[in-house]
Amino acid sequence: MRLWEQIIEEDSVGSEKELLHLSATAEKARQAAQLLTEYQVELDPYSLTEDQRIFNKWLQRHRQLCAEQGWQDRVSLAILVLDALKTGRLACPDRLFLTGFDQQGPLLDRLRRQIEACGGQVTEVHTERAPANSAYLYAAKDPQHEIVQAARWTRALLKQGAESIGIVVTDLQARRSRIERIFRDQIDSQSVLQLNEEDAAFSLSLGAPLSSQGPIHAALQILGIGYRVSLDQISFLLRTPYLQASLGEADSRAGFDSRLRSFRQQSFRLTRLVDLAETTRQAPQFGNCLNILAEQLKSARRRMPGEWAAQFDATLMAVGWPGERSLASSEFQRIKAWRDKLLPALASLDAVSRPVDRSQALSLLRRLATEIEFQLEAPTGPVQVVGLLESVGLEFDHLWVMGMTEETLPAPASPNPFLPVSLQVAQQMPHSSAERELDFACQVVTRLKAASSSVIFSYPRRDGDCDLRCSPLIRDLPCTEPVFAPAADLCSQILATSIPLERLVDSQGPALATGRGKGGTGILKDQALCPFRAFARHRLQAYSFDEAQPGLDAMTRGNLVHKALELFWGGIKTQQRLSALADEERAELVQRAVTQALEINFKERPEPQPGLLEIEQVRLQDLIEEWLLEMELGRIPFQVIRVEEERLDQVGPLQIRTIIDRIDRLEDGSLVILDYKTGTVEAELLIGERLLEPQLPIYAITNTEAEAEGVAFAQVRRGSCKLIGVARESGMLPKVDGVGSHKKARQQELYSWDELLRHWRRQLESLAEDFVAGVARVDPVDDKHACRYCDLGGFCRIAEAEECGELQ
Repeated sequence: MRLWEQIIEEDSVGSEKELLHLSATAEKARQAAQLLTEYQVELDPYSLTEDQRIFNKWLQRHRQLCAEQGWQDRVSLAILVLDALKTGRLACPDRLFLTGFDQQGPLLDRLRRQIEACGGQVTEVHTERAPANSAYLYAAKDPQHEIVQAARWTRALLKQGAESIGIVVTDLQARRSRIERIFRDQIDSQSVLQLNEEDAAFSLSLGAPLSSQGPIHAALQILGIGYRVSLDQISFLLRTPYLQASLGEADSRAGFDSRLRSFRQQSFRLTRLVDLAETTRQAPQFGNCLNILAEQLKSARRRMPGEWAAQFDATLMAVGWPGERSLASSEFQRIKAWRDKLLPALASLDAVSRPVDRSQALSLLRRLATEIEFQLEAPTGPVQVVGLLESVGLEFDHLWVMGMTEETLPAPASPNPFLPVSLQVAQQMPHSSAERELDFACQVVTRLKAASSSVIFSYPRRDGDCDLRCSPLIRDLPCTEPVFAPAADLCSQILATSIPLERLVDSQGPALATGRGKGGTGILKDQALCPFRAFARHRLQAYSFDEAQPGLDAMTRGNLVHKALELFWGGIKTQQRLSALADEERAELVQRAVTQALEINFKERPEPQPGLLEIEQVRLQDLIEEWLLEMELGRIPFQVIRVEEERLDQVGPLQIRTIIDRIDRLEDGSLVILDYKTGTVEAELLIGERLLEPQLPIYAITNTEAEAEGVAFAQVRRGSCKLIGVARESGMLPKVDGVGSHKKARQQELYSWDELLRHWRRQLESLAEDFVAGVARVDPVDDKHACRYCDLGGFCRIAEAEECGELQ
């Protein structure tokens, strides 16, 4: 395989063929070459397509290299043996027994004829079992239901004492993991709760790629760390037990994982991660592992695959793989396969490979790990789950064949694209034509019917939105409804349990002893939206992980706008000076403020991918320019007297920390408070029966310098810059109504600024009293504002409460 890859690489460098999927193309080329050798045919007499002419070029190069080096592939070696038998260099056996072949290829035919020509005897051994006297057809609802029913049928037979049960799956490779999970759930549900695989009473005859096995998957993930690491990659390393100090640093690594997620970035520079681990000192051993991996990346020297195998193993040992805990027997077997099978397989490529760089060697290692099938060494139980080809020669007391749709048997023809179809059809090569696939399918069905005296063929009637039909080869079978054991998976057992559930309504938590809350104005906002939400977030500190976003997330962008405007107004101070600036001067000051904001923001956190900061720099400059031109220059004269002012405010019995974005003094001496928002703002939430935006009201009633006479959200948003709020009088802020003319205020029978402040104070103090008292009812104001984007739905269980009619 590696030789084919090198030949294709050499031929495609610098051309459009370089875009080919190398591994898949090399595999198809290898298969085509083996078919030509096995069937003893050449391409010369045939008219070839462009792809086939290119393949022929590769083929000649492959044969040249093999001849020069004396290499033999599997098929060539078989032909070498046949020639040796013919010339007498090898002695022909007296007898040859053939069994378990659905079809015999040309090499087997040649062997058979050669032995007979030497006077030997060739005997085909057929099973003595007669065709099934009870072959039936079962139609399942869908693929999931088909697997569940086969598992329940198996469990029913096991209860009856059956000792030989076969499950043949036509598409085992695609459904391997699902079949294993469902069969374990139904046949040995207790094994799901056991930590070690050895404790499970049920085992399946299912091999799986070595790359999917726990410690091997971890090893490949560790070695796959590059100069830039995705959040998923680094989170996996923080959580895997197959790394040094995974137990001793478990808590600190969880904290480090949470911190990385708080940056809401999809990827990080490896060197920055090393710095973070060292500066935070949360997980020093993990930081040491990252440092070792970073050092390994510095080697740019090309090496032979065998050298890389040793280097990879040494790297894993240096980072403490496979971890500090005692290994289970199954894990030991997997690690043994890594050292006894996978690494030697990589080293064996030295014979045909040139020196490769690290990424190429790792790619080869991953491919080999995928190709090598791993099977646990365990006693074979009474149930065997096998693929269609693996079932050849097997016999069972009871047999279930699943996946028998018309797309599966007979399979559609799939001739090799590198060989002329006419050649493949003439030579009756595998998968060459529909006729050959039909003939093969008939032989398979006949064999399966003879593999047991009791056979059930099943198929799903539907898969997603597609209706399915059974294979035409089994449509004449009578339909049946097999005997199924009751569903035994844990979920079904719980649902079937008749034990009455105890119902407990607990809407009152302990009082807040200190009267000091953590969470700022968000405490009262959450209390207004849903008391349970406030209690869970700000008393229990129950939060979901931050989610990584492409590029810069909305919160980071909002923080950058805040910081840039803080820096800008910290130097400008007044609208008068802003108006006096020329366009070029204003643009330069904005650029300087944005540059400083970016530097400050990413000083203590990882930087995003290269190029994003340049894009964000331009975006922020354009946005702030738009805000200044459309809103700030059109206002009545003002002076900015406070920016990002931190305060400790008292609201009723609750003390909270607040940060006011900005306080302006108008030319008549009145104060207005502004809060920047980069998202959309709903004006009606400021004034209502239930105060859902308490932030500005808190600032208004707690401002100690002088009574504010207007509050507004400054919506800094491209194409929608505006002020949204309420003031003592109309005209104090652009398009912001005074209380007397405010629609929502009149609906609440509020006609003056003083009445509004008293109304806000009553609402805020009531919310504060409830929070301090520990009120924690699940009482959302509505789905739109409280529940739609809430991350606590599984905690408050509002869906269950609504279903039971218990929502207060």
